Amino acid sequence: MKKYQKLLMAGAMAVSLLGTSFTAAASANVIENKAEQTVKQEVQKNDKYESRLDAIIERGYILIGTPGDYKPFTYLNPKTGQYEGYDIDAMKEFAKSLGVEARFVQTSWSTLMDDLLANKFDIAVGGVTRNTDRQKKAYLSQGYIQFGKAPLIRAENKDKYKTIEDINKPDVRIGVNPGGTNEKFVREHLKNANVTVVQNNLDIPGLVANGTYDVMITDTLEALIYAKADSRLYAALADNPFTKSEKGYMIPRGDFIFASYLNLWMDEMKLQGKFDELYNKWIK
Repeated sequence: MKKYQKLLMAGAMAVSLLGTSFTAAASANVIENKAEQTVKQEVQKNDKYESRLDAIIERGYILIGTPGDYKPFTYLNPKTGQYEGYDIDAMKEFAKSLGVEARFVQTSWSTLMDDLLANKFDIAVGGVTRNTDRQKKAYLSQGYIQFGKAPLIRAENKDKYKTIEDINKPDVRIGVNPGGTNEKFVREHLKNANVTVVQNNLDIPGLVANGTYDVMITDTLEALIYAKADSRLYAALADNPFTKSEKGYMIPRGDFIFASYLNLWMDEMKLQGKFDELYNKWIK
């Protein structure tokens, strides 16, 4: 009988301890859930704007990230200290449509994505190529101009470099800017060539012209601009480039309102012939 009573007491204590354990665990879960709810409420409370679009309009200016080294889309003129180019004019029109001031922020091709994701600016422009790698991290607008990767070479070599095979040789010297789609193309398709990374993209055409490098892989649009400005240069394969792509504008992903406004504005620019005017001014 005494043994039976001891067993009953032990069982009761075990149940009591088990119940206490469940209660403590439940209490911990409640506290944790409450903490999560509080954090969410604080985030919601501090999230004043439904969209970045609203924030831009209220603050009165839009921050535009651009490298400033990629003609004809973006160029930081050392004489004036001002940005100029196709996309610079386009963004001034974009800011005008919003009723705000356009403020340009210096970035680079190698830091463009990180700077955008760090909210250093609202939109990235300057000849940004639309591709799936970028779309995985940000949002690319619709395209506004087509182009392809092609070689900028010396005019004397215009019959020498016509194919990937012609360029992909150890004795062919290539100058390329870091961090963008030009370098990506070179690394993927010209592994046998003698490649040098040149930090300032603006320096490469002159280095090709003076014989330091044989080839600059770039976009057909940029190649045509430099060939037009310097008779020593030749934009090879401008009508039949190695690739086909489009330029677009890049914003943080997840903001449907801002993205919709951007794309509608671009539709209007096309309908009103504004992009054609920019093409005629900066490229044709």
